[in-house]
Amino acid sequence: MLKIIIDFLQFIFTNAYLLTSVAIFTLLSIWLAKSIKKNSKFFYVILAIPLFLVAIPTIFRWCGVPLPINFVGIPILGVILRDYIHMGTLGHPLLIIIMYMGALDPKIPFVKKLMSIRKELSIIVGFPVLTHSLIRVANNFTTPLQFFTDKETYLANNPVASELGAGISSFSLVLGILMLVIFLPLWITSFDSVRKRMGGAKWKKLQKWSYVLYATLFIHAAGIAIGGIMNPRGGTAPPKPAIEVSIQATAENPRNEQVAKPTEDVNQNVRGDKPQSEQTVNKNPQSEQTAPQRRVMPKSFGDFKVARKNTQYIHLISLVLIYGSYLYLRIRKARKK
Repeated sequence: MLKIIIDFLQFIFTNAYLLTSVAIFTLLSIWLAKSIKKNSKFFYVILAIPLFLVAIPTIFRWCGVPLPINFVGIPILGVILRDYIHMGTLGHPLLIIIMYMGALDPKIPFVKKLMSIRKELSIIVGFPVLTHSLIRVANNFTTPLQFFTDKETYLANNPVASELGAGISSFSLVLGILMLVIFLPLWITSFDSVRKRMGGAKWKKLQKWSYVLYATLFIHAAGIAIGGIMNPRGGTAPPKPAIEVSIQATAENPRNEQVAKPTEDVNQNVRGDKPQSEQTVNKNPQSEQTAPQRRVMPKSFGDFKVARKNTQYIHLISLVLIYGSYLYLRIRKARKK
């Protein structure tokens, strides 16, 4: 039973990672609300470490002094750093949780718990956002920008399946710079020392830019998803060589030699002879009784494979559902007020 639950959770996470991550971090935030509130500085230090582990080698590389160690290659730490860089299962879900707090009724018990640590979560989410911005936005900004400044060179260096898809992806990546410009003031003013110096009126006025941030975040994420569907290779990588495709097909179907019969078996069938395997069975009539029967294993969720394109469609639908429901709840709350 436990294996079925684990396989099911892994299946859901693999194919709908955004919805799953939002649910998991919502439960964790509610469960750890008191601890986050009481030990906020501890959480800040721990969650800031991956940012520095990515930022320091990147800055040294920009200065022409590459470091000999690659933190991303370390087994467990590498998974955390890659998640910070891509922001898919930590940064984006936390932004969604913070966004939804303003649309829900604060009198609801679990919303009240989340609202008590909204400031802390706003600071915590800054670390993966800055890591993502450092690598995925600032470090790769010139390539998508080239699509609009010098399209011929871009298409020559980046074979694409769909020029429109590459354009949508490039626009979404360039939009990331605008998001970073909006996010930085909102994040900096989340700290108490800065907030007190600003005053309540100025702070509330600045926080209204968070709605612009949420809108650009949706366009950014949805644009990358749509561009990926239209242009599967992302417009930044050449297509796989034929030999690599052949090796991949063999790996996916390791028993493909059983699909087609050997040439000599075909020749035997043409002559009317019995195949060698059948002759061997006839010589040993008791082989059927002595041969052990294979146990048929029940199928689990791990046996079901969803195509990458279908996963991208699920991700796009998840974005529409999340941000669409937020917009509906926010408008309904504003009308009540």
